[in-house]
Amino acid sequence: VVMVDVSELDQRIQEAKAQLDAHAVEIVKWHFSPETGCPFWLDWAKEANWNPAGEITCFDDINAKFPHF
Repeated sequence: VVMVDVSELDQRIQEAKAQLDAHAVEIVKWHFSPETGCPFWLDWAKEANWNPAGEITCFDDINAKFPHF
């Protein structure tokens, strides 16, 4: 039997979520930035009439705005 400190586990979960959120925001900004994004995603954003780089603030936003993920 392994004893687990629930507060430590909760802290580790929150840290992992924060890292995932930061990574998701970084990747979206990369794909939708005029400096680094590819034409496919830049055109997609223009046709969709919204700016993912400005509206995605966490991983859950990706799931909400891009349901195929």
